[in-house]
Amino acid sequence: MSSSSDYSDAVAAQLRVNIDHEVALFLVRLKSLGVDDLVEDEIEGFETETSRPTAPKTSVPTNSSSSSSSSRVGSSREKAPQQIIEISDVSDQIENYLEKKKLSQKQRDKRAEINRLEEEMADLDLQKHNLLNNAEIQRVSHVIGNVSTDIELNKILERYRASGVERAKLDIERQRLMDGIRRLQQKKRES
Repeated sequence: MSSSSDYSDAVAAQLRVNIDHEVALFLVRLKSLGVDDLVEDEIEGFETETSRPTAPKTSVPTNSSSSSSSSRVGSSREKAPQQIIEISDVSDQIENYLEKKKLSQKQRDKRAEINRLEEEMADLDLQKHNLLNNAEIQRVSHVIGNVSTDIELNKILERYRASGVERAKLDIERQRLMDGIRRLQQKKRES
């Protein structure tokens, strides 16, 4: 009787290997169709069929021919429920994969937004630097008693302060997006 349970464990292990193989082939097909261009980046810990060979986790026991033939009779009855359990595992794996793919897309979108904000911040830094240079030129060429130079310096100072405020707002938005990316990465690791 113990050989029957050993054999069913071996059948279950072989079934798991077969299902893992089918899932890997499915993911390879997805990748070849262009549905997923980042399979290796998106799924941590899951490798496709092309990246590693699969091997059974347990081997079929080597017993006498009478015990193996009696265990084969019992294995056909156990195979269907085990297959249903394994198919649900594959379904869960596919759902998990699709969820990670959505999270990765959100993460890429947020990174693109961060890059845009950083470019705007760099432009504002350049603008502030140019305003300081203009103010310095106005200060050096200032003629005492010339009111227009004072007015021009005040305008430059106002634009400088406005650039600083705008940059601070962009920096706050960038930080918010970076925090969102961290949360998405955490959610990806948990799923």
